[in-house]
Amino acid sequence: LRSQNGMWSSSSSSLLSSATTTTTTRTKSKTTSVLVPQKRGRRRRRPFVHVVENKNRIAFTKLELSENESSTVVVRLRQSDERFEHLRQVLKKTNKGDEFKATILNERLATGRILSYDDDDERSVLIEILSTKEEEAKEEKMVTVSLILAMPRPKVLRRLLSVFAQFGVENVHMFSAEKTERCYFQSEVLTEDVLVREFTRGVEQNALDFKFPNASKCRNLNAVLEALLSSGDEEGRKGREENIAKRVNGKKGANFEWLLRSMRDEEEGEGGEERRRINLLAHPSSASVSVTEALAQEKSAISTNRVEILLAVGPEGGWSEEEVRTFETFDFVNVGLGNRVF
Repeated sequence: LRSQNGMWSSSSSSLLSSATTTTTTRTKSKTTSVLVPQKRGRRRRRPFVHVVENKNRIAFTKLELSENESSTVVVRLRQSDERFEHLRQVLKKTNKGDEFKATILNERLATGRILSYDDDDERSVLIEILSTKEEEAKEEKMVTVSLILAMPRPKVLRRLLSVFAQFGVENVHMFSAEKTERCYFQSEVLTEDVLVREFTRGVEQNALDFKFPNASKCRNLNAVLEALLSSGDEEGRKGREENIAKRVNGKKGANFEWLLRSMRDEEEGEGGEERRRINLLAHPSSASVSVTEALAQEKSAISTNRVEILLAVGPEGGWSEEEVRTFETFDFVNVGLGNRVF
């Protein structure tokens, strides 16, 4: 901090004085000056501003619905509810008779109609739930998608959960791959409260589907594949899904557990012809093909239009050689996203 002639430079002294204070101590023999750093105050945090997310549909649970004197299905939202603010600020539904798209979670699609706004001590809105044209003309899904997902980092999984529900994924089976950290399975992301909250966010963006994906976790990949891909013609698809936990937990170290289940399997498994499953392994290599090519090749040999796609997605570090051989044993087709992704 000293210049060549031994004097303090002006810039250095000003910088030093702003960050320190000088304390002088006098004794009989000499006077000593000690530089004491000043304590900086804590930076003030910006106040949190609540942001209302855009929703394609306003979601309600079956328990929130009730019937009034005229046997009309209604629901009341209080001002403290974020859906109340969304109706007014985003959708601009402020007048009696205004309609909007709604979803009864795991039940049906619907239309909401505003009956009245109450300006009492706690402002609220009374909404009538009507049937919708999409619900009346509902058709069975010809193609369903299920995932075998190597457990990702909890922060990544939290972002993915809403995407799974948004795109109508039917099942998400999470398992422990060789390159997966075991501590990931202890995360709060796998609790029912978090799953319901994130799946609700996804269903609110879904124009056609109103059901949550089924979610499960398991330690043993072989046990899951054997239970999912067993022929089981005598019991059908519904029976396989119902007995998967019993079959998997019969294997040593499997520890299969349903984290969340909807009525999706039971309803879609009733009647009709059996779905044909197409197994895809997300593993880019020289032998992999595009997803479009794999689906075209498989569907050309399928006599039915009812198809179930089972897609296996690996960890961030990729599949191990042993895991790839395991999937090949169960007739999985290697697929990739093109030559630019490796």
